[in-house]
Amino acid sequence: MGADALYYIMDYSGNYYRTNQADQLVAVAGEQDATVFTFAQANSRICVGKKAAFYCMVPLEEKAEDRDAEAVESGEAYEDAFVSPIKELAYDEVSEPVEKNVSSYDLSEIDWAEYLTHFTYLVEGLKDYREQLAKKHSDIEQKICDILHYIELCETNEEEAIDLVELLRVCRENRRDIKDELQRIEYFQNNFGTNMNVAKAKQALKCIKGLETRKYRPRKYDELFENCTLKDKRLQRADIRETEPGYEIPKQRFVVESAQKDEGGEETMLEERNITPFDGKENNWLAFARQQAEFYRNAGQYITNLQMDIREIDEEIEEILLETEDTNCNVTQGYKVFKRLKELRLERKSKSMELDCLYALTDYIDCDAFADTCEANLAEVEGIMGISEQNEVENLQLADNEQEEKLHVVENIKDMVG
Repeated sequence: MGADALYYIMDYSGNYYRTNQADQLVAVAGEQDATVFTFAQANSRICVGKKAAFYCMVPLEEKAEDRDAEAVESGEAYEDAFVSPIKELAYDEVSEPVEKNVSSYDLSEIDWAEYLTHFTYLVEGLKDYREQLAKKHSDIEQKICDILHYIELCETNEEEAIDLVELLRVCRENRRDIKDELQRIEYFQNNFGTNMNVAKAKQALKCIKGLETRKYRPRKYDELFENCTLKDKRLQRADIRETEPGYEIPKQRFVVESAQKDEGGEETMLEERNITPFDGKENNWLAFARQQAEFYRNAGQYITNLQMDIREIDEEIEEILLETEDTNCNVTQGYKVFKRLKELRLERKSKSMELDCLYALTDYIDCDAFADTCEANLAEVEGIMGISEQNEVENLQLADNEQEEKLHVVENIKDMVG
């Protein structure tokens, strides 16, 4: 049969196939609903990978009965080519590997780790890129200034004037391109490319990469995994044993060790006292632990509140400026406007400085995860100091006192009624 012939695509169970909107093969009720393919089209769809074991090409003029008869006459065991329904279901679940990339708009084709890496690199490189653009902007401004001064100071004929206008036009267009690019960077940095989002992207990237080394904890069948052979050679027995129910990772006590080597190469451990800000003081570690936990639990929300405050201040400043354009102010009114603008600018400066400090404290930190750790540490400190038991006793005493007061009030009411 020639390559120019037309073909149906069938499976070894006798089902015909057509293509859907996603260009995927879908089984149909009969031959009349099947798609007709050229040899190249059919070959590209079924003759690669695992698909070749499930599908076959049938010429358009050849019927299913003729195909079966030819198989019997040629001595081929058609039964050997039979694919069970279970195997067909298994094939339906097999997905072809998709080449993932950063710029894909199809979410199933996005390489998330590469996308986050690209985002962090982009944001961290914006500072240098912006400085380069600012330098180019300064250069083009100086060129325009030279052209204008040349027009002002030098004699020009008609031909030179045309050339000067063309040169000025090109410089102005280049200047506009640079300013637009600087504006795009500003919009990106102010709304999305913030340090906090970079920190979140790095944390997400860390979590995604952690999927490659994640550990499984048996739920019920602990004995099932005792003598198993793991498929991935990178995994070790500890990847399962350490996560069994009841297993707790011991805390690592912080120890500073210093060693000095003598001439023979032997190490001698040395302990040296250095004065710290905590020496010789009565340190309130409970308050310190509580402050840490409260800060990291509420840092993200407080940053959001500061950003909203700054936006509100900017809006109020803009409203005042718009009002001054349409009104004529006397000296007293003008002074009040000036005073209010100054107050708003100082308030904005203070909040912006506070926001930058918070960025510095929370950059590259997962505040929620760190807050969980700090709260666990706080609970441990409270347990060491017996705060939890003391609070429970105080709460019980308060409840007893409230109950006694209620009984006393009820008795007084009864006496009054009597």
